Amino acid sequence: MFKLIALAGMAASTVLAADSPVLHPKAESLPHVHQGPFVTTADGSILCIDSKSAHRSADGGLTWTRTALFDEPTKFAVSNERALLRTREGVVISAWMNGVERRQPKGWRWGEASVSWKEFVLPTYTCRSTDEGISWEKPVKLSDPWCGCVHSLIQMKSGRIVLVGQEIVPQWRHATVMWASDDLGKTWQRGDVLDYGVGAHDHAGSIEGSVVERKDGSLYLLLRTESGYLWEATSADGLRWTNLKQTAVRSVTCCPQLARLTDGRIALLWNAPPRHEPTSGSCRAELCLAFSSDEASTWSKPMIVAASFSPGGRVSYPYLYEQQPGELWITTMQGGLRMKVRIADLTSGEIPIFVPPPKSTPKLGQIIMFGDSTTAPRGSVKVYSERVNTMLQSIGSSLTVYNAGVPGNTTAHALKRLQSDVLKHQPRVVVMQFGINDSAIDVWKKPPATGPRVGKDLFVTNYRNMIEACRQSGAKVIVMTTNPLRWSSKTRELYGHTPYNPEAEDGFETATLVAYNEAIRELAKELSLPLIDVHAAYSRFANKNKIPVSDMLPDGMHPGETGHQLVAELLLPAIRSALMK
Repeated sequence: MFKLIALAGMAASTVLAADSPVLHPKAESLPHVHQGPFVTTADGSILCIDSKSAHRSADGGLTWTRTALFDEPTKFAVSNERALLRTREGVVISAWMNGVERRQPKGWRWGEASVSWKEFVLPTYTCRSTDEGISWEKPVKLSDPWCGCVHSLIQMKSGRIVLVGQEIVPQWRHATVMWASDDLGKTWQRGDVLDYGVGAHDHAGSIEGSVVERKDGSLYLLLRTESGYLWEATSADGLRWTNLKQTAVRSVTCCPQLARLTDGRIALLWNAPPRHEPTSGSCRAELCLAFSSDEASTWSKPMIVAASFSPGGRVSYPYLYEQQPGELWITTMQGGLRMKVRIADLTSGEIPIFVPPPKSTPKLGQIIMFGDSTTAPRGSVKVYSERVNTMLQSIGSSLTVYNAGVPGNTTAHALKRLQSDVLKHQPRVVVMQFGINDSAIDVWKKPPATGPRVGKDLFVTNYRNMIEACRQSGAKVIVMTTNPLRWSSKTRELYGHTPYNPEAEDGFETATLVAYNEAIRELAKELSLPLIDVHAAYSRFANKNKIPVSDMLPDGMHPGETGHQLVAELLLPAIRSALMK
């Protein structure tokens, strides 16, 4: 049986695994796992940093040596999004957010009237090395407000250092904040704030910018937005910026990366809408590279250098490094991309356009998971149906698990699709999990709802009818209580009113969901059904591992990896037992 494992110092739900992206046909994997940004030191070595250390390779990335970044390592932790520059004078400068000082109101609560935007703190720092990254000076704090990303740092011909930062603003979004230094990173001036005025959530705004100096000495900036396009701005000095406007470059909501190449062109690395989803504003499945020979006025046709076509797959937050003339190293923070490719080879082949596989039709006599969005496939999360399927295969079972979860479903919806989605396939086992949507009281509506979407008595009747229909068809039935609910900023904004209690940790479920779960327990007992008490299991697991239940619910409602693994481990023996009866 699979086991839940949490890394030391991390909740189990935060453990991430790198994907295996598809590379351009002429690309190769890098011989290491380090993420950019990279710089080249005076002796030709390669330098990069991670949360606590600087890493240096003198053999093209085959082997690395490590040195500490901080004299007081407990006070600092470099973010995954970071910038690195080696100046013409030989000073290495890093820029990053300090994870150790990160803080926010309990339960996140972004944008809520009861909290201040100033309560969200994730400071921006810079740090210098004057000996090629061997030792580092004391970090310099630039600002305290929450910063979502920094990844672009350049030196102008004048010698001025320019850093593209960002901060939370009172309108509850991020805006780009420019910084400049005229003493090689010892001290910094704060420049303009670039806010395109759209959005009010924690990834909204004109943000995650990248800057390049043009041949005429002016600066060109590209910004992530939610408009479906990158936005641009220009500056003569790095502090004052003008002409903030939309470009013609289509982009999903993710950051671009600009870089000046040794052949004089400007390269742009970013996530355009993928070819198989050309209208998408969010899919980061394909990483594109284009070039400009006219100082960012126009761009060549994008080439796909890497892709991840698994459900929810991403190759994003990229770093571009010309390790030697004409050879590019491309790494990403999301998706685990580590590749190199020669520019001259990019036109020799391409990654084929992805064709999504047709939705599989369940074979007769298999196992069906029947539920709502807590059952349904969910992006890159490996949901419990997938996990149980893998577990069964590992013990030699010939049975296959099919997912019949539909987001937003109540038992009333489920009853209507029972025949087409479940009974039609003559399953041997049906696992049912409903209740969250049935019990919801939509107090956000105008006028506010005064009762649940499906009353408790009707909920029980619907459940009973579905169970009886499955039994009559010859299927074994297993029922599950729902997972717990915890507040998020969005749900507290919508549901934080009577009869819900927005101040209580479990105040999103005590008004109604608790009673619905109790009704499921009673129904299972009455009908002598196997019951997986998911709600109780969450509490036991959280207590045993000394973590809050909310750590298992990334958005307060839907299980993360840990929650789905927990359910899968509870389900496997129940399914095996049901099959033997």
